[in-house]
Amino acid sequence: MTVLMIISIIYWIISFLGGGIDNTDIDLDLDVDINADIDVDADVGTDFDLTNNNVDTITDNHIDTAVHTDPSVFIKFLHYINVGKVPFMIVLTLLKFFTWAGTLLATTIPTVSNLGMKSVVILIPLSFIAIFITHYATTPIARFLYNTGYHGEEAIDFIGKEGRMISSISAVKKGNVEILIENDPVKLLVTSKDGQPLSFGDKVLIINKSTDKNVYIAKKINT
Repeated sequence: MTVLMIISIIYWIISFLGGGIDNTDIDLDLDVDINADIDVDADVGTDFDLTNNNVDTITDNHIDTAVHTDPSVFIKFLHYINVGKVPFMIVLTLLKFFTWAGTLLATTIPTVSNLGMKSVVILIPLSFIAIFITHYATTPIARFLYNTGYHGEEAIDFIGKEGRMISSISAVKKGNVEILIENDPVKLLVTSKDGQPLSFGDKVLIINKSTDKNVYIAKKINT
Protein backbone atom coordinates (compact mmCIF):
# COMPACT_ATOMS: atom_id res chain seq x y z
CA MET A 1 0.00 0.00 0.00
CA THR A 2 2.91 2.35 0.70
CA VAL A 3 4.20 1.81 -2.84
CA LEU A 4 0.74 2.59 -4.26
CA MET A 5 0.56 5.79 -2.23
CA ILE A 6 4.00 6.86 -3.48
CA ILE A 7 2.84 6.24 -7.07
CA SER A 8 -0.28 8.35 -6.42
CA ILE A 9 1.79 11.19 -4.97
CA ILE A 10 4.13 11.13 -7.98
CA TYR A 11 1.08 11.16 -10.29
CA TRP A 12 -0.38 14.24 -8.61
CA ILE A 13 2.96 16.07 -8.64
CA ILE A 14 3.34 15.42 -12.36
CA SER A 15 -0.30 16.42 -12.98
CA PHE A 16 0.03 19.75 -11.17
CA LEU A 17 3.35 20.54 -12.84
CA GLY A 18 1.92 19.57 -16.21
CA GLY A 19 -1.00 21.98 -16.16
CA GLY A 20 -3.15 21.66 -13.09
CA ILE A 21 -6.01 19.57 -11.86
CA ASP A 22 -8.17 20.18 -14.95
CA ASN A 23 -5.90 17.81 -16.89
CA THR A 24 -6.40 14.99 -14.42
CA ASP A 25 -10.01 14.23 -15.30
CA ILE A 26 -10.68 10.79 -16.73
CA ASP A 27 -13.78 10.32 -18.88
CA LEU A 28 -15.79 7.26 -17.90
CA ASP A 29 -18.53 6.05 -20.17
CA LEU A 30 -20.49 3.88 -17.74
CA ASP A 31 -23.57 3.70 -19.98
CA VAL A 32 -25.84 3.17 -16.99
CA ASP A 33 -29.38 4.37 -16.59
CA ILE A 34 -30.39 3.47 -13.02
CA ASN A 35 -34.01 2.81 -12.17
CA ALA A 36 -35.16 4.45 -15.36
CA ASP A 37 -38.94 4.64 -15.68
CA ILE A 38 -40.26 6.26 -18.84
CA ASP A 39 -44.00 6.51 -19.41
CA VAL A 40 -44.92 8.89 -22.22
CA ASP A 41 -48.48 9.59 -23.33
CA ALA A 42 -49.07 12.38 -25.83
CA ASP A 43 -51.52 13.49 -28.49
CA VAL A 44 -48.52 14.50 -30.53
CA GLY A 45 -46.18 11.55 -30.14
CA THR A 46 -42.49 11.65 -29.51
CA ASP A 47 -39.66 9.46 -30.69
CA PHE A 48 -36.81 9.37 -28.17
CA ASP A 49 -33.35 8.57 -29.46
CA LEU A 50 -31.79 7.50 -26.13
CA THR A 51 -28.35 6.99 -27.64
CA ASN A 52 -27.89 10.54 -28.86
CA ASN A 53 -30.24 12.23 -26.39
CA ASN A 54 -32.20 13.78 -29.25
CA VAL A 55 -35.96 14.18 -29.36
CA ASP A 56 -37.78 14.11 -32.71
CA THR A 57 -41.48 14.98 -33.05
CA ILE A 58 -43.83 12.58 -34.86
CA THR A 59 -47.55 13.20 -35.31
CA ASP A 60 -50.40 10.89 -34.26
CA ASN A 61 -48.31 8.36 -32.37
CA HIS A 62 -48.76 6.93 -28.90
CA ILE A 63 -45.78 5.77 -26.89
CA ASP A 64 -45.93 3.84 -23.67
CA THR A 65 -42.42 2.83 -22.80
CA ALA A 66 -41.11 1.23 -19.62
CA VAL A 67 -37.41 0.75 -19.14
CA HIS A 68 -36.08 -1.04 -16.09
CA THR A 69 -32.38 -1.68 -15.69
CA ASP A 70 -30.58 -3.22 -12.78
CA PRO A 71 -27.03 -1.90 -12.40
CA SER A 72 -24.33 -4.40 -11.54
CA VAL A 73 -22.71 -4.56 -8.11
CA PHE A 74 -19.60 -2.90 -9.55
CA ILE A 75 -21.61 0.03 -10.93
CA LYS A 76 -23.38 0.43 -7.58
CA PHE A 77 -19.96 0.45 -5.92
CA LEU A 78 -18.72 3.22 -8.26
CA HIS A 79 -21.81 5.30 -7.57
CA TYR A 80 -21.45 4.75 -3.82
CA ILE A 81 -17.95 6.26 -3.79
CA ASN A 82 -19.18 9.10 -6.07
CA VAL A 83 -17.24 8.21 -9.21
CA GLY A 84 -18.63 10.47 -11.95
CA LYS A 85 -19.56 13.19 -9.47
CA VAL A 86 -15.93 13.53 -8.40
CA PRO A 87 -12.98 13.02 -10.82
CA PHE A 88 -11.94 9.37 -10.79
CA MET A 89 -8.31 9.91 -9.76
CA ILE A 90 -9.35 11.93 -6.70
CA VAL A 91 -11.65 9.11 -5.58
CA LEU A 92 -8.99 6.47 -6.24
CA THR A 93 -6.33 8.42 -4.36
CA LEU A 94 -8.59 8.89 -1.33
CA LEU A 95 -9.55 5.20 -1.34
CA LYS A 96 -5.89 4.16 -1.42
CA PHE A 97 -4.98 6.71 1.26
CA PHE A 98 -7.62 5.50 3.72
CA THR A 99 -6.66 1.86 3.13
CA TRP A 100 -2.97 2.73 3.57
CA ALA A 101 -3.66 4.70 6.76
CA GLY A 102 -5.66 1.76 8.09
CA THR A 103 -2.78 -0.65 7.49
CA LEU A 104 -0.38 1.67 9.32
CA LEU A 105 -2.72 1.83 12.32
CA ALA A 106 -3.27 -1.93 12.24
CA THR A 107 0.47 -2.65 12.38
CA THR A 108 0.69 -0.79 15.70
CA ILE A 109 -1.46 -3.53 17.26
CA PRO A 110 0.93 -6.19 18.65
CA THR A 111 -1.30 -9.15 17.75
CA VAL A 112 -1.45 -8.00 14.11
CA SER A 113 2.27 -7.26 13.77
CA ASN A 114 3.07 -10.74 15.12
CA LEU A 115 1.09 -12.40 12.32
CA GLY A 116 3.82 -11.71 9.76
CA MET A 117 2.72 -12.37 6.17
CA LYS A 118 -0.65 -13.59 7.42
CA SER A 119 -1.45 -10.01 8.41
CA VAL A 120 -2.30 -9.35 4.74
CA VAL A 121 -5.80 -10.69 5.48
CA ILE A 122 -6.38 -7.51 7.50
CA LEU A 123 -6.66 -5.70 4.13
CA ILE A 124 -10.10 -7.24 3.55
CA PRO A 125 -11.93 -5.51 6.44
CA LEU A 126 -9.75 -2.42 6.01
CA SER A 127 -10.85 -2.13 2.36
CA PHE A 128 -14.53 -2.13 3.36
CA ILE A 129 -13.85 0.51 6.02
CA ALA A 130 -11.89 2.59 3.47
CA ILE A 131 -14.80 2.39 1.00
CA PHE A 132 -17.21 3.58 3.69
CA ILE A 133 -14.95 6.51 4.67
CA THR A 134 -14.30 7.39 1.00
CA HIS A 135 -18.05 7.70 0.43
CA TYR A 136 -18.42 10.27 3.20
CA ALA A 137 -15.17 12.04 2.29
CA THR A 138 -16.16 12.49 -1.37
CA THR A 139 -19.80 13.47 -0.73
CA PRO A 140 -18.99 17.09 0.29
CA ILE A 141 -16.47 17.28 -2.57
CA ALA A 142 -19.16 16.17 -5.02
CA ARG A 143 -21.56 18.77 -3.61
CA PHE A 144 -18.92 21.50 -3.88
CA LEU A 145 -18.02 20.59 -7.46
CA TYR A 146 -21.70 20.49 -8.45
CA ASN A 147 -22.33 23.93 -6.95
CA THR A 148 -19.31 25.33 -8.79
CA GLY A 149 -20.45 24.01 -12.17
CA TYR A 150 -19.01 20.49 -12.33
CA HIS A 151 -21.80 18.07 -13.24
CA GLY A 152 -19.90 14.84 -13.69
CA GLU A 153 -17.47 13.57 -16.25
CA GLU A 154 -18.93 13.72 -19.73
CA ALA A 155 -18.92 10.55 -21.78
CA ILE A 156 -17.19 10.70 -25.15
CA ASP A 157 -19.46 10.56 -28.19
CA PHE A 158 -17.63 8.23 -30.58
CA ILE A 159 -20.25 8.41 -33.35
CA GLY A 160 -18.66 10.11 -36.36
CA LYS A 161 -15.10 9.57 -35.11
CA GLU A 162 -12.44 8.07 -37.37
CA GLY A 163 -9.89 5.48 -36.34
CA ARG A 164 -7.74 2.58 -37.50
CA MET A 165 -8.39 -1.11 -37.10
CA ILE A 166 -5.95 -2.92 -34.84
CA SER A 167 -7.45 -6.31 -35.69
CA SER A 168 -9.12 -7.91 -38.70
CA ILE A 169 -12.83 -8.79 -38.73
CA SER A 170 -15.54 -10.00 -41.10
CA ALA A 171 -19.20 -11.01 -40.96
CA VAL A 172 -20.43 -10.75 -37.35
CA LYS A 173 -16.97 -11.07 -35.83
CA LYS A 174 -15.92 -8.33 -33.40
CA GLY A 175 -12.57 -6.54 -33.29
CA ASN A 176 -10.81 -3.45 -32.01
CA VAL A 177 -10.35 0.00 -33.46
CA GLU A 178 -8.06 2.69 -32.08
CA ILE A 179 -9.26 6.31 -32.02
CA LEU A 180 -7.27 9.36 -30.98
CA ILE A 181 -9.13 11.61 -28.55
CA GLU A 182 -7.07 14.73 -27.83
CA ASN A 183 -3.94 12.76 -28.81
CA ASP A 184 -4.83 9.97 -26.37
CA PRO A 185 -5.47 6.54 -27.96
CA VAL A 186 -8.82 4.98 -27.07
CA LYS A 187 -9.72 1.41 -28.05
CA LEU A 188 -13.28 0.45 -28.98
CA LEU A 189 -14.88 -2.91 -29.64
CA VAL A 190 -16.54 -2.79 -33.05
CA THR A 191 -18.37 -4.91 -35.57
CA SER A 192 -18.48 -4.28 -39.30
CA LYS A 193 -21.42 -2.68 -41.09
CA ASP A 194 -23.19 -5.32 -43.21
CA GLY A 195 -20.42 -7.83 -42.42
CA GLN A 196 -17.94 -6.03 -44.69
CA PRO A 197 -14.39 -7.36 -44.08
CA LEU A 198 -12.16 -4.92 -42.22
CA SER A 199 -8.41 -5.55 -42.15
CA PHE A 200 -5.71 -4.51 -39.74
CA GLY A 201 -4.72 -0.91 -40.46
CA ASP A 202 -7.91 0.00 -42.34
CA LYS A 203 -9.21 3.50 -41.72
CA VAL A 204 -12.80 3.30 -40.45
CA LEU A 205 -15.65 5.56 -39.42
CA ILE A 206 -17.80 4.86 -36.36
CA ILE A 207 -21.33 5.21 -37.70
CA ASN A 208 -23.53 3.85 -34.93
CA LYS A 209 -23.77 1.96 -31.68
CA SER A 210 -24.94 -1.63 -31.58
CA THR A 211 -27.86 -2.83 -29.49
CA ASP A 212 -25.10 -4.26 -27.32
CA LYS A 213 -24.07 -1.04 -25.57
CA ASN A 214 -20.39 -1.97 -25.51
CA VAL A 215 -20.08 -2.54 -29.27
CA TYR A 216 -19.95 0.09 -32.02
CA ILE A 217 -20.56 -0.30 -35.75
CA ALA A 218 -17.70 0.68 -38.06
CA LYS A 219 -17.55 1.33 -41.79
CA LYS A 220 -14.42 1.30 -43.93
CA ILE A 221 -13.31 4.64 -45.35
CA ASN A 222 -12.24 4.26 -48.97
CA THR A 223 -9.09 6.28 -49.66
